[in-house]
Amino acid sequence: MKKGHLSFLRGIVICVNVIAAAVLAVGFVAGMRAGYGGETWKDILEGKAYVETSEFQEQAASSVYDALTAAARDSRMEKDGVYDPNRIIRIRDYVENGIIYDEMPESEKTKGICYRLGDLYQWSLKGTSYTDDVLNESYKPLFYGSIQEYCNECDEEYKAVVDQLVKSMKQIQREVALYQEQQKNWSAQATNVRYLLWDLGNGNVYTNVDSLQSETSQDTFAAYFKGLGSYYIYDSRTISVAQQNVGDYYSYNTHDLLEGWNVHLAGEYLVYVGIDTTFPAADVLSTAAMKYQEADQNLQPYILPVVAAAVLLVVTAIWILVWLLRFLWNMALVILNHVDTVLQVSVFFVGYLLLQILLWVLSGKGVLSIAVLAVFNLVVLAVLVTDGIQRQKLLNAVQEINSEEGDTRIPENGLFARNRQMAAAINDLGDGLRHALQEQMKSERMKADLITNVSHDLKTPLTSIINYVDLLKREDLHNEKANEYLIVLDQKSQRLKQLTEDLVEASRASSGNVVLNICRIDVKELLMQISGEFVERFEARGLQLVENYPQNPQYVDADGRRLWRIIENLFRNVEKYAMPHTRVYLDLINDGDRVAFSLKNISENPLNISPEELTERFTRGDESRSTEGSGLGLSIAKDLTEIQQGTFEIYLDGDLFKVTVSFPCASETTES
Repeated sequence: MKKGHLSFLRGIVICVNVIAAAVLAVGFVAGMRAGYGGETWKDILEGKAYVETSEFQEQAASSVYDALTAAARDSRMEKDGVYDPNRIIRIRDYVENGIIYDEMPESEKTKGICYRLGDLYQWSLKGTSYTDDVLNESYKPLFYGSIQEYCNECDEEYKAVVDQLVKSMKQIQREVALYQEQQKNWSAQATNVRYLLWDLGNGNVYTNVDSLQSETSQDTFAAYFKGLGSYYIYDSRTISVAQQNVGDYYSYNTHDLLEGWNVHLAGEYLVYVGIDTTFPAADVLSTAAMKYQEADQNLQPYILPVVAAAVLLVVTAIWILVWLLRFLWNMALVILNHVDTVLQVSVFFVGYLLLQILLWVLSGKGVLSIAVLAVFNLVVLAVLVTDGIQRQKLLNAVQEINSEEGDTRIPENGLFARNRQMAAAINDLGDGLRHALQEQMKSERMKADLITNVSHDLKTPLTSIINYVDLLKREDLHNEKANEYLIVLDQKSQRLKQLTEDLVEASRASSGNVVLNICRIDVKELLMQISGEFVERFEARGLQLVENYPQNPQYVDADGRRLWRIIENLFRNVEKYAMPHTRVYLDLINDGDRVAFSLKNISENPLNISPEELTERFTRGDESRSTEGSGLGLSIAKDLTEIQQGTFEIYLDGDLFKVTVSFPCASETTES
């Protein structure tokens, strides 16, 4: 084939592959813009129904876990399918192990101070005042006249019993609130997930399917749940599992889970969890199903072109690979046959030997010859040593430039010609880098000064705006529209105030211009305080905070106010961006040298971003900007952590977001 024809053929191949790549890119971009990821493409290409997809089966596995949680909570709170306020709480057992008694045997009544579940819950609703009521003996125990009477009889410390009672009231308030929320969120009208826990010991049935509340037939239960399309059935008698369209994602041990949640069971039991794959209720599952059906319809026109383009690109890639292997083989042959460096060295060495032989012959092969050769070799040695020293100087200069420490120029006088050229190039490179570094430092200073000055100039008018808004809020405005505008103005001015403060904080943290007040701080106590402040805000978004603390206090040397800001920023980030109705995990660990805490959650939006980009200023995982945020929270937290000698790490895996902050353990000599 002629060269011109070959070039023409290559041009055609390149054009065809460019078109194929464009078709493939357009298809995937269209899918991605519509919210369809690569997994959706794969499932549609394989012709899978939605219940067969990995996305659904993963959601189904998560639903099994959530349903088991709901069933366990029902068993703790209900009698005959109705909330039972008459259950007995022995505060010591409840605080330590979460135990709730259906009733208290006579022999057990004197083994601890007890209260009714409903009483503890009602008392807890009083808020912080209930602590005083406890101390004033306002809350009478069931089997004793007073707490003091119990303490005198059982020889227990009064304060310890009071503390247990206060803790139990807090726990009861939270558990009953979760149960009440569950009754709303887990009704058949609110979710497509159905669950049933059948206690074979006493015949109690705990379920969110009203029609099954009075049934006690295993065949009826099995037929109902298998008819849903996706189900999970566990039999404690045989430790057997039957499931469909749950996949391999559910890996929890059902028995251990229920035991850990202190489920109220009188004997063996059966667990049924199912998902109505007709999706009659509007929930996350039905939304995902509709989105998949929509994707199936919208992507059908793209499937054939995309598949054809993919096949063409694969063939081209194989052809390119073959061509590349041939090219590398030819290059290897060229290198083996024409090694320039080896030839240069060989020529120099041979010439050097011939010159020595010539001097030896011309000097008469005697003592004079030896002296001449010695002098000649000493001169060569001196030249080589000098060249080596000069090259070492050049190497040191390059290393100094690389470390950004050196600013001295290499003297070019006295260098060999080639080394002189290299020295001049290195000097020019060093001058350019130093100039660039100076400009960068100048730019950073100007940026920091600009942020500080602008923020300062904004504070005065912003304060006036906030004050006047507050004055307007106190006026009796009868115009409904005006009141709505006033609310928006108040929200936006407060957000602008927070943004201004964040800008100043970010500027100071990144520049290290922060005065630290280092003291000994209990990280465990700080985390518990902040998590307590966010409980209601998390519950408003359906987020369940799962906390894991070591038993003992965990001390670090840090600035308390800055450490509070770090943790608060991380909790705010979770509040804004975590997927609603999921769990958030808070762990505190001490490995002997460092104290580390981590927050882990599932992101509501896809995390198509690197961990490094998330800690850059004004970068947000929520690209739609649907949340109120500045994009500075994680950046500030990272900078404040590092200036306190801590480490700040972000881990992303799909939609899993995990941040870990660690500090060295506090020294024994640090003053608190």
